[in-house]
Amino acid sequence: MSGDPYLFRELVTAFEVHGLRYCLLAGYDGYPASIVSDIDFMVAPLDAPRVATLLAGVARRCRARLVQCVQHETTAAWFVIARETASAVSFIQPDLSTDYRRRGRLWLQAEDIVARRRWHAGGFWVSSAADAFIYYLIKRLDKGALSNAQAQELTRRYREDAPAAQRQLQRHFPAPDAALIDQALVEHEYARLVASLGPLRDALHRRAPAEPLLRRMRQWVAERVRVMARLWRPTGLSIAFLGPDGCGKSSVIDRVHHELRDVFRRVDYQHLRPRPPARAAADAIHAPVLQPHLQPPRGTLGSLTKLVHFWATYLIGTLRWTLPRRVRSTLVIFDRYYHDILADPRRYRYGAPLVWARLLGRMVPQPELVFVLDAPPEVIQARKQEVSFSESARQRDAYLTLARQLRAAHVIDVARPLDTVVAEVIAIVLARLEARVAAQLALPSPARLEGV
Repeated sequence: MSGDPYLFRELVTAFEVHGLRYCLLAGYDGYPASIVSDIDFMVAPLDAPRVATLLAGVARRCRARLVQCVQHETTAAWFVIARETASAVSFIQPDLSTDYRRRGRLWLQAEDIVARRRWHAGGFWVSSAADAFIYYLIKRLDKGALSNAQAQELTRRYREDAPAAQRQLQRHFPAPDAALIDQALVEHEYARLVASLGPLRDALHRRAPAEPLLRRMRQWVAERVRVMARLWRPTGLSIAFLGPDGCGKSSVIDRVHHELRDVFRRVDYQHLRPRPPARAAADAIHAPVLQPHLQPPRGTLGSLTKLVHFWATYLIGTLRWTLPRRVRSTLVIFDRYYHDILADPRRYRYGAPLVWARLLGRMVPQPELVFVLDAPPEVIQARKQEVSFSESARQRDAYLTLARQLRAAHVIDVARPLDTVVAEVIAIVLARLEARVAAQLALPSPARLEGV
């Protein structure tokens, strides 16, 4: 990703104006011109409850949207602000923490980190060099990954204040491990450091400071509450694209995937049905169906048997794959969905009465947004002649009827330029996410946000 410098400047200005005690933790050397990852920042615990409202106020003043809030630890939350421009969508991803916890352990206390902060030439507060160093080292060890660029970031922070960085190493690691890290960074022996990530992480966890029993119990309860909230309000999203043969679903889906990848932790493509990850990846490169009506319909018994199996794959697949992905902040994009059989039964060789397909369709878990791509039959025929003109006209009418019956369905005119089509889809998705975040965080009304 490449973060939006304008949104970043407005963000830190709002923090200063409202007296928020904060500091950036890592990766800030190129800010605001070059923002290539999440904006890791820490605030004093008493200021944390104000952050979401401040972010929403910044978004509103910049004609942007606060579209994501993922609480990934009891004391940490990842936000996304999106700004739609004439050419694309730009983002910033503030990643807030108070006391720095990961995997049930307290590593750094916010009050101490903020008290030692320093002013950066870019016009914002950053943590001390030693605090930035140990924060980033703990983060990389806990994730079990260290690229060359990340190792260079550690070296830069280490060199800024080597004596203080060494004291942090001695506090968190046994002497031999502290010496190994020191030597690897000083001599740029990054391969040695990468080879030792596992043992170093184990040593780090063994030296983790033990919190008082009562505080550990509170954190245990808070963690269970956090997990239940994620299950109750998944931060991912499922969307489906329907439309006649030749309406351009693949082109729209590719662009939507590209434009929205920074709003979610990951994006998954699904062709027609919920599938396990390996099968979904194979579906992403499936060969297009060039003659969808070539084979004759099945008989009534065969059609109903296939229909029940088709329906069951949605119930099972939603529980096993779609819902868990949404809980993990994934955008799940479906190219076609169950209801496609109602508009184009011949494609699925369905020869039984449609009343049975409609009946089972009422019990299929639906995507949160459905986009029905629409164009006159002459436009579709000019693009791709997979079916006859009369069949294109029939399919168009069927999909428009289907759109009126499905909740959260939006008809998108794809006779327009692709950029215009994609911009409309993106705007609908971002509006949905913005409303969801506002409800999730119980944000003030738009009028009150004007003054924030």
